[in-house]
Amino acid sequence: MRGALTLKPTYYEALRRLTLQLAGVRMGSDHAFLVETRLSSLARTEGFDSLDSMVEELFAVGQARLAIQVVSALVERDTHFNRDPASFDALFDVALRDLAEKRGGGRIDLLSYGCGSGQDVYSVAMRARAPGGRDALGATTLHITGVDYPSQALERARVGRYTHFEVQRGLSARDMVSHFTPDPAPGSTDWVAADHLRENISFQDMHLMSGSEQMDPYHVVMFRGSLDHYSKSARIRVIRSLTKVLRPYGYLILGSNETLNDMSYGLESIAGAPGLYRKPEPEIEPILPEGKQPNGRTSFDGAQGRTSATG
Repeated sequence: MRGALTLKPTYYEALRRLTLQLAGVRMGSDHAFLVETRLSSLARTEGFDSLDSMVEELFAVGQARLAIQVVSALVERDTHFNRDPASFDALFDVALRDLAEKRGGGRIDLLSYGCGSGQDVYSVAMRARAPGGRDALGATTLHITGVDYPSQALERARVGRYTHFEVQRGLSARDMVSHFTPDPAPGSTDWVAADHLRENISFQDMHLMSGSEQMDPYHVVMFRGSLDHYSKSARIRVIRSLTKVLRPYGYLILGSNETLNDMSYGLESIAGAPGLYRKPEPEIEPILPEGKQPNGRTSFDGAQGRTSATG
């Protein structure tokens, strides 16, 4: 049975506005229990004696760091390993295979945008080590960067620590024992990502609505299962920023049931690969010999531009 709710109703509405303002995410009006559950844990971590005291300080003092922590806790989405297998198929069988053939070696940089507690990142890393993944990558090496708001979930992603329940969601028994080890701490039932799985993986905390402007370019950007959570204006802003991060020939991968609808953002959809989009090669301006300028001629008619002998 759910416990009694303690926050003032006006605080729920204030938290909804704050989440929309900072993260572009519309939080439902019926999420009061979820709000209290997630923020009560954060309040204890932040050293407050109660949830009420943390929320009161948040709106009375206006701490930017605390505001980000609160919003991060509220927008954290439930996820699991190997979710949406069809989009993973598109990633490896189409995008990574194509990039590996074009590059012929070196590294491919993949960005997991809004990575949460990191299951998507580690799922990609596990598949890259499986026979089919190694075949798709060929001579290239895959480097993965997960980014999200600073939060407890992102800290767990950095460590690669998951509960026994979490590793059972989407992981086969073989993958669990091959890529994770039991936490040796007394009394713990957690599992931790093995060192070999964390190779070529890094995590960064950043403001998802503005931080991408300072990011390096990537060959692949993975942004799956998140579009419906954003307001329309925030969705446009995020997708536009991600297309700028993509290298030419790079790929944006959404969930297999997600589309960009009527806005292409300069990307091309890939037939037979739901949720996969490619950034085309940039148009190259012709280089004219030094001193030569276009004469505006639009026809090869010999009379065009002819000067009269008596002029």
